[in-house]
Amino acid sequence: MIPFVVAGEEKEIKILVRAKNKGSYGLELIVNHEAVNTKGKIIVRGVALNGANVKLSGLVKIGKKAAKTENFLSMKMLLLDEKSMAVVEPKMEIENNEVKAAHAATVGKLDEEQIFYLVSRGMTENEARKLLIKGFLKG
Repeated sequence: MIPFVVAGEEKEIKILVRAKNKGSYGLELIVNHEAVNTKGKIIVRGVALNGANVKLSGLVKIGKKAAKTENFLSMKMLLLDEKSMAVVEPKMEIENNEVKAAHAATVGKLDEEQIFYLVSRGMTENEARKLLIKGFLKG
């Protein structure tokens, strides 16, 4: 579990998850907004391969006194083989009406059309896959 408290300020956190071996992996993230006019942006990106099983859980709490709070939680996993699995669960508990809050969650695979395009432009398939993974993790 990674606790994180934002009190009257602006924070951005980026977390990278790399599950490269068979087994279970988990990440639980809790973000608490407890003061007026706070901003948070949390980006979680991960890859799973070789039969890894990943569970990402994110909870954003916006307290009663945290008016004018803004928060965005993004959790995305990329599965690099057929044996790997991932579950992403973004959640929000909002106790104030004067907030802007959103979350996004995806689990997907590399786009074969993007790989084909890069290969048709002279890259090897391995180079194309590495480039797409690198771009995903930076996004």
